[in-house]
Amino acid sequence: MDALGILVAGIALGLSIAAPPGPVNTIIAVQSVSRSAAKGFLVGLGAMTADAIFLIITYHLGGVVMINDMIKGVFSVVSCVLMAYLAFLTFKSSQNVDNMMGKGDKRVHLPYLTGLSIGLTNPFQITWWLSVGLYLISSIGLVIIAGFFTGIVLWITLFPTVIHWANNRIPYLYRVVVYVSSALLVAFSVWFLYSAIILLKL
Repeated sequence: MDALGILVAGIALGLSIAAPPGPVNTIIAVQSVSRSAAKGFLVGLGAMTADAIFLIITYHLGGVVMINDMIKGVFSVVSCVLMAYLAFLTFKSSQNVDNMMGKGDKRVHLPYLTGLSIGLTNPFQITWWLSVGLYLISSIGLVIIAGFFTGIVLWITLFPTVIHWANNRIPYLYRVVVYVSSALLVAFSVWFLYSAIILLKL
């Protein structure tokens, strides 16, 4: 795969990770509807900052730990399972999309710090970087990580804007996002499974 293909794959991966319903996207939606798209963006920016911190830690960890094909294969298996589980949770969440906004006033006064704190304490985010992230850096390089962050930036910019503009159509729009995200996560799960088979010579 050439550099452009790797970059595009990274963007798709970033979108598939950023888009599924969860605490960050719920707060982004609340801020975008009740306040402004800019406030929603700040929540997403905080969560992305947490990813950048995990990237730095993972990159240095990869430089310290000797990662052979066997270890890469194990990481691939873990990544495959994680992606499949995220796809399952994402698809399952489509049943509750109508209620994702919850009830009452859930606006936050420090949207950036809220997104950052959620990102730094999110077990899925931590697990992703110690499995998928470490595998991608050691096997493919930083080009796909650049694409990954590009995908996240696209999401945290476009999602709050669309949600704010289409206030009364959030459930319909978000349900489409859920199905597309589920499909992307399944595709990456299959890709990691294929990588594991090759690396472990199964």
